[in-house]
Amino acid sequence: MIYSPKKFKIRYQATLNSSDDNIIKIWLAQPLNSITQKIESFFISPKPHKYYKDTQGNKILYFEFKGQKKVNIQMDIKATLWKNKNDLTKEKFSFPPVSSRLFQQYTKSEKTLEQTPIVKTITHKIIKNDDYVLNNIQYIFNFIVKNFKYCFPVRQRGVRHININKLKGDCGESSSLFVVMCRILKIPARNNTGFVIFSKQKKIAEHGWASIYVKHYGWLDFDTQYASIEKYAKKYFAQRSDYRMVFTNGFNIPLKPAIPKNFRINYWHKLGLPLTNNVVQTLQPIVFASKKDIIFKDNIELIS
Repeated sequence: MIYSPKKFKIRYQATLNSSDDNIIKIWLAQPLNSITQKIESFFISPKPHKYYKDTQGNKILYFEFKGQKKVNIQMDIKATLWKNKNDLTKEKFSFPPVSSRLFQQYTKSEKTLEQTPIVKTITHKIIKNDDYVLNNIQYIFNFIVKNFKYCFPVRQRGVRHININKLKGDCGESSSLFVVMCRILKIPARNNTGFVIFSKQKKIAEHGWASIYVKHYGWLDFDTQYASIEKYAKKYFAQRSDYRMVFTNGFNIPLKPAIPKNFRINYWHKLGLPLTNNVVQTLQPIVFASKKDIIFKDNIELIS
């Protein structure tokens, strides 16, 4: 059930300064409609050279600039966002067929969402041989909320780098562990990245969380980090109790065209973002590569 619709105006701006003989390639995620998110209007300047959709339904805008000392990108979004709450029942809690593309895609092991032997062992230990899948999700959720300590920056991203005996990381790592544990139990799960809006304070904050796909309900939100910080797990279990703008669903977003081998991506590696010539862990909402070094600044804000 969705409720409390509220309209927001969001502005994202990015500035890239470099020498006049540089070439800059930029990939930017465009937020799309969903059950809790309706994009009323979208403005982007300058216009992208092209766009594409990936297999997870994300829309990626691509830009290329040559010989410009300064590049300014502005994205204005008007959107209606909703909160949601679900009355979960055993009878309605079922997943898509095992043979379906959705089930196969969101139960597999993949880069930064690795189903390692140690995580498999601890997952099966946590669920206590319970046959009720909703209980299993609750066990996993409670385990991460209780034991995961917030830490930023993250030196090495990916579940295979998480110390299961000393859990720590940011929202991305916390939600990734939840996703992987669900996938080990053949529960379709994915990461979401975007921004949480604090309307009273007129602030907007970058964030990542998880979601599980259930046939009767669609994608349900699970936010282990906020549940841990606020010491209120119920508020963030299978519901959205605040306003959020999603930019990308899932990890490992393909980059088209691929980044040339002689282009620099050291800016993102310093931040610990997994990025290769062909794929980036996530777009929130931008990534760039260039032949020469650049100075980059960006900002996202609520506007009246």
